[in-house]
Amino acid sequence: MKKIALVLAALALSTSSFALESGISETGLSYNEVGVGYISSTSSTGSSDDGTSSGFGIGGQALLSKNIFAFGSYSIPSGTFGSLGNVDTTDYQAGLGLRAAVAANTDFNLSATYLNTKASFLGISGIYTGYATSASFRALVAPKLEASIGVSYYDTKNERFGSSSGTQYRIGTGYRFSENIMGRAGYVTESEANGYSVTVNYMF
Repeated sequence: MKKIALVLAALALSTSSFALESGISETGLSYNEVGVGYISSTSSTGSSDDGTSSGFGIGGQALLSKNIFAFGSYSIPSGTFGSLGNVDTTDYQAGLGLRAAVAANTDFNLSATYLNTKASFLGISGIYTGYATSASFRALVAPKLEASIGVSYYDTKNERFGSSSGTQYRIGTGYRFSENIMGRAGYVTESEANGYSVTVNYMF
């Protein structure tokens, strides 16, 4: 259950220099966005408590300076997991990132994220808090099409249920439908869970 909650946390956030448009880097990538999306994640531990959780979330990011951006998200997925029954989660995360152009159409991103995930099941609840560090590449592969690939490490703890840590691998894509509308999709996988997200974002 800890693994799937953190996959959902990663999906909820499906990451310059300023060019002529605010929030667009010199590599053509969008950094100033807010959006809403659908997320789904499935645990794959091989136990009877495996299951799928899904729900909706909101998130956003914005450039603070030429090479620094901030981001955050909130999501409320739920699902059923064997003997655990119905599991409701509430996830918050916020962080800061650094970006650097490494090619005419490609950025390299590094980020650090604060994680806070509340899970409720069988009449009890617990809050996992911790951090994640991530590295990724984002590229404008066509005039309106973005692609990304990345890896992150997370570490969270709960006084009652213990700790959870792991490495996640992500791929994503984004298509700019108009001057201000971006559609995004992402996939996240790790040792015991995987999931996907679909979002619609407003660029500002």
